[in-house]
Amino acid sequence: MNKNKILKTILAFLGIFAALTGIALSLCFQNSQPILLKRSEGVQTRVIGMMDAVCAGDYTAAGQQMYGTPSFGPDREAAEDVSALYWEAFSESMTYELVGECYAQENYIAQKVRITCLDFDSVTENLRERFMTLLEKKIAEAQDTSEIYDENNNYREDMVMELLFQAAEACLQEDAEMVTVEIVVKLTHEQGQWWVLPEKELLEAISGGILK
Repeated sequence: MNKNKILKTILAFLGIFAALTGIALSLCFQNSQPILLKRSEGVQTRVIGMMDAVCAGDYTAAGQQMYGTPSFGPDREAAEDVSALYWEAFSESMTYELVGECYAQENYIAQKVRITCLDFDSVTENLRERFMTLLEKKIAEAQDTSEIYDENNNYREDMVMELLFQAAEACLQEDAEMVTVEIVVKLTHEQGQWWVLPEKELLEAISGGILK
């Protein structure tokens, strides 16, 4: 893998979360009617079900709690080991609590939720620098060029991914910080059930700011 390609690999990883499966939203509010608080039974149950799924890393189940059943979350088929490592760390770090009781607005019922989770910015900020340091060390300590280069005189892809993984682990262990946000989860009532509205604020909070 040549130097230009390795640079692209690093940059691609830094943007890997942006390559997540697209958000399939089909919200329609034209026929929304004012919601009465007396119809709020099941609101918190729906919010808890959605948040529990996110904390378990099950974005498919989380989407099933939302209006329009959007498909979102990490692309498991395309994800490299490093991105899987980051997503697992993010899910495992997340905790939440409901704040107060749900309350009615004109076209929806709302429930405040306080979320604490891994700050993605803090664990990716130094990734490139850490990788380059590891690469330079690997080159300096190599006993044979075959440890570094393939038959085409490019950096070996397996070596690159190994070092990238090491750099990511170091970031998680040494640079990780937690962040707490308080959001308003909105719900709408349709076909006898409450559904979480997959709005921007919620998507950002449950994805560390990746989904916007």
